[in-house]
Formats: sequence, C-alpha cells, structure tokens
Amino acid sequence: MMHIRLRIGLAVMLCLALTAVQAAGVQASLDRNQVSLGDTVTLTLRTPGASLPSAPDLSPLQKDFQVLGQARTSEQSWVNGQVQSSSALQIQLRPLHAGIIRIPSLTLGNQHTAPLVLHVAQGSTSASGKPGDPVFIQVSLSSHTPYVGEQVVMDVRLFYRDALVSGSPPVPNIVGASVMQMGRMQRYQTVRGGESYLVAEQRFAVVPEHAGKLVIPPMVFQGQMMVNSQLGGFFGNVKPVSARSGEQVLTVRPRPSSAPAGAWLPARQLALNLDGWPASGKVQVGQPITLTLRIGATGLMASALPEPALPPLSGADVYPGKSQDVTHSSGSWLTGSRTRSFAVVPDRPGTLTLPAITLQWWNVVDNRVETASIPQQTLTVVAGHAAAPAATGSAPTAQAGPATTSTAAGSVLAATRASPGPGSSAALAGVRSPELSVWRTVAWVLGGLWLLTVIVILLVWWRWRRHKAAMQGQFREPQPEVRTRSLRNAFIAAVRRNDLKACASTLLAWARSERPAVQGLSQLAAMLQEGTQPQAIEALQQTLYAQRSDHDDLSGKLAKAFDKGLAWRDSAGHPGDDALPPLYPRHR
Repeated sequence: MMHIRLRIGLAVMLCLALTAVQAAGVQASLDRNQVSLGDTVTLTLRTPGASLPSAPDLSPLQKDFQVLGQARTSEQSWVNGQVQSSSALQIQLRPLHAGIIRIPSLTLGNQHTAPLVLHVAQGSTSASGKPGDPVFIQVSLSSHTPYVGEQVVMDVRLFYRDALVSGSPPVPNIVGASVMQMGRMQRYQTVRGGESYLVAEQRFAVVPEHAGKLVIPPMVFQGQMMVNSQLGGFFGNVKPVSARSGEQVLTVRPRPSSAPAGAWLPARQLALNLDGWPASGKVQVGQPITLTLRIGATGLMASALPEPALPPLSGADVYPGKSQDVTHSSGSWLTGSRTRSFAVVPDRPGTLTLPAITLQWWNVVDNRVETASIPQQTLTVVAGHAAAPAATGSAPTAQAGPATTSTAAGSVLAATRASPGPGSSAALAGVRSPELSVWRTVAWVLGGLWLLTVIVILLVWWRWRRHKAAMQGQFREPQPEVRTRSLRNAFIAAVRRNDLKACASTLLAWARSERPAVQGLSQLAAMLQEGTQPQAIEALQQTLYAQRSDHDDLSGKLAKAFDKGLAWRDSAGHPGDDALPPLYPRHR
C-alpha cells in the first residue's frame, strides 16, 4: 500500500513539474477578449529570458486578421534578491470579420502557445469619434433633398490630432449615384473642442440617378498615428487609430410635373453661345461659313446636356461636325459644356435667316423653369462672281510708231536750228572767231546725241507695244466651244490628280461656260438630270465642307458621272460633247 501511494505521489509531482516547465515557457494573451469590427486588439507573446527564442510564424493569423505591426519589449524585476528578466512580442491585429475568432497555437522555436478565443461584434453604423478624440470624421452635404440628376456637394473632413503614419481620408462608395472627386485635397489646421487638429478635406460631387431614398454609407478611416509617450511608446510611438462617420440619407425628388418637355436639365446656370456669324452681314453664294454652337451649364456634367443642333435653314446646306464634351471638376460645382461646329453653305442669293435657338431648363436654386435663347439672325446672300473672261481689247495699229517718231524727230531738228535769242544773231553774223566755231561744233554733237537717245527710246517703246499687242492677240478669248473644251480639260486634269478643291472650281467654271446663270454647286446639281451627276456633286460638297475623309474613290465617281459631259434637265446634251475626249481614255 505504501508503494502505491509513493508511486501516485511521484506521478503528481512529475505532472506539477511539467506544468511548471510549460508555465515557464512562452505565454500568449490578449489585451481584451471582446472588440467591435474595426477595432484593434494586441496579442502578446511572453517568454522568460533576455530575448525571444526566434521569430514566430504569423501566417495562421492572416486568415482572420490584418497584421498591423510588431514590437519587442524586455523587462527586468527584482524577486527575492534575484534579478529576473522576460521578453515579449506585441502583435497588433485588426479583425477582418465579425463573430467568434479562434487564435491558433503559435510556434516560437520549439515552444508552442495555447490557443485563444476573441469575440468580435458587428460595427455600429453610427458615428464614432468626436472633438477631443485623436481622430474623427465629419461629412457635410449641400442638400438632403436634391432632384434626380442634380449635383450635391459632399465634403469629407478627417480631423487628426497628431501626425498620421498611414491611412488617408475615405472615398465614398454610393450605390445609385455617380460620384466624382472635385479638385485636390485641402490640408489646414483648426480648433475643435479647445484642441488643435490637422484637417484633410476632400470634396466630391454626388449626382443621384434615381428618385427615392439614397443611402450614403458611413465613411470609415483606419490608420496609424504618431503619439507622444513617456514610456517609450507603443510600437515606437505608433498607435493604430480608426474613425467612422454617421450614415447619411438623401430624399431624392423626382422630375417635377411642371418641368418642360424634352431633356431634364436640373442646373444652377445654363447658357447658349453662337460664334462664327459674319459681322458684315453678307456672304456669297457657295461661300461656306462655320458656326459654333455651345451649351454650358453649372451643376451638370457634359453627358447630361443635349447635343447642340441648328434649326432648319432655308436657302443653305448644313454639314454638322462632331460635338466636343468637356466637364470641369474644380471648385464647388461641376461645369459641363458641349460644343459643335456646323458648315453652312448658302445655295441661292437672297436673305438667309437663322431662327431663334431656345433651350428650357430647371433652375434648382429658384425651383422654376427658365429658357436660354439665341435671338434670330439674318444674313444677306449675294450672287458669286463669275469667272473673269480673258481680255478682249483690240491690238493697236503698228503704223502709229514710225509716224510719231518722224514728227518727234522733225520737232527736235527744228528746235535745234532755232535762233539763239534776241540780239545775238547780229553778233554771230559779224564775228567768225575760232572760239565760236568750237562751241558750234560742241552744240551740234550734243544735239545729235540727244536726238539719238530720243530715237532709241521711241524705238524701244514701239517694239514693246508690238509685243504687247501680240500677247493680247494670243490670249484673246476663244470661241465658246473652244473655251468649254479647255475648261472641261481642266476638270479632267483635276480629277486625274485627285484635287477635290480644283474639281469643284473647274466643274463650276465648266458649267458656267454652258449655262452662265449657274451660281453654285447646289444650283448646278438642281439643274442637272437626276442620277449620278447630282449625287456626285453632293458627295463632293460633303467632303469639302464637312471635312470628311471617308469617301470611297470620289475621283472615280466624278469621272464616271461626267464622262459624257453635263446632262442638263432642259437638253439632251450640249453641242460638241461627242467630240470631247473622255475623262479616263481607254488604253489599247
């Protein structure tokens, strides 16, 4: 019996010794066992001795936690006259989900920690953080009852007392609304609750997409902050911080029944602008003018504005371009604009009237319908200048030159032989000195040289007149059939070198040689028989005035359409067309 008791005692003592060894090994503990989602918790691993045996493997924690940081500490104490030391590893964790989370056993060298249990409650949607706390968030809205499609200004301000090591102001994620960041983040200092704070402020534009209730979820901030600590600080004076704003609810109003029909434009301001209207008030037939129409609004994005359009114009062809959309996001409000250019080509003389352009919109400031407008404008269209004919003046007669020369020579000779002057003839008659003979010889030589100069000048002038007359006779206006042939040949050359501008001008000149009343390409198309020729002219105008580059072999279409001449509505053809060469002669 004694042996049995001895054995039991030895077994108990062995168990106690093993327990003591385990207790003297690594120990794991939590600073608290219950937290809320978004909070942080500190896991401490402590071992006796001046240092930890090795770095632990923290991968088992990453499934349920975000590991924020680690810090090593050491402690020394005096117990019963002996110095005892211990080392600790503090691990900062943030739970990733709510519920009961089991912290598994961790390994340090050849030692293992005991598992732990942490209860994580669901975070509250109410605001956490207020003036006086290390960090808090404030959210402000310009309106809680906007119209659908109306911009709301949302300001998110993060207040923090000390410098942030990590983390940034949150960005809203709103279901059922478009969100756009406005400008850059602003940083400044302020005082709240008697304490000084640094502020990071970011502005957003929120545009509700549907009428009804719109929920803006809480803005959540999680980061780390530098703090002052007399004990050396936690994680080197770094502390995790978090804050949460309250939930915001907007009541989005639908489009009012009194709103105008058409596009729904809830804006603070809206304007129409038209540029390019000729200041002179006059334009020629066929002369294109470029009009630029712009719609600009404050409080709307460009995508919400209608595409600019001109009203129907009587007496002109209109070729619209592509609209250019721009949205500015600086300042407090969005500024959207849509700009579009139009090529307007008058096709007949008279008065061209641009009717008034109006656009109705809803003023969200005054809650009423307003109208943006451009007043009616008129333009005088004059007939275009026809092609200047060649000079038709007759050449001067060639006999006029010599007759003029003889007359001038006779006058010069008579002047040379004239008497020197009153009273001098008697002296000259009675005096025959050698000096007088010398001066007389000099006078005759000078007079002959002067006469020769005049003759040369008259001869040069006469030859120049003959050359000019010959040139005028060479470029005298040809007969109508010859002129039509030359103009058509010019059109053929322009088609062959694919010069569309030259094609338009030479085609119009060719048509005017047969029908002088033609003023422009549009009128020419109307005077030709229905078929390929009017279609080719329309394609040529669209390419020139609308600046299109997607035409398919336009030169080939022009060559095929006008290969047999101009097909007028009132005639089966034009005399001499059969004798003209084709645009693209066939090579045998």
